[in-house]
Amino acid sequence: MKSFSPRPLAALFALLLCVGLFPLDIASARPRGGGGARRGGASHSGSFNRGGASPRVNSSVNLQNRGNIQQNRPNRQTTIQNRQGEITDRQGNRQTTRQDRQGERTERTDIRQGERTERTDIRQGERTDRQRNRQDFIDDNYYGGRWYGGGWYGGGYYVPPGWGWATFTTGLIIGATIATPPPYYSTVYVGSTTYIYSDGVFLQPSGSSYVVVRPPVGAVVTYLPEGCTMLQINNATYYNCSDIYYQPFYQNGNTVYKVVQF
Repeated sequence: MKSFSPRPLAALFALLLCVGLFPLDIASARPRGGGGARRGGASHSGSFNRGGASPRVNSSVNLQNRGNIQQNRPNRQTTIQNRQGEITDRQGNRQTTRQDRQGERTERTDIRQGERTERTDIRQGERTDRQRNRQDFIDDNYYGGRWYGGGWYGGGYYVPPGWGWATFTTGLIIGATIATPPPYYSTVYVGSTTYIYSDGVFLQPSGSSYVVVRPPVGAVVTYLPEGCTMLQINNATYYNCSDIYYQPFYQNGNTVYKVVQF
């Protein structure tokens, strides 16, 4: 009987092992990015061209980008400073605009105050002129050693001496119309009605004429006609001017007189 030798088995096992390892060597020899003629354009002789960029190249690019970012940071800082400057400029412009508007309001207020003062001075000057003209007229027409106003007699007024209205020597009858105003007069108002007043005589404008009217209760005048008598009634002071009663009071620092009874 022949004895069994283990050498053939060992040779067979070695052959099988080499056949199993051969594909692994081929796979490890292929490039990572794919091989053969498809990727790298290699010839059929078995040479390979590895595709893709080197990791070291990518690292250099990343470092360069980081450097660009570092360089761009000052630009961002400059942009922030420019924006802050724009905000400061806008705030300064708004403040200047507010100051200009305040100056305009102050100027308009000063102009209005100046206009009011001017109108007040004009009115005061007109009152002073009327009073001076009246006094001059009285001085020029002093009658019988004493000046009397028109005087009220119930149905009208006596014509003040010196008016020169011969046609009214018998009196200014209520309702009579005259074509010219008195030589001097003041304008007074009762509600929305306008009157003119001269030495105790009241007239109402009507077109280009003037109508003699009764003394309107509530009319306020700046002076009384001559010949009035002061009375004390219930601790109040009144003036009786030919049965027309005036009550004195202060208005804008001056004494004025209001018709309260006639």
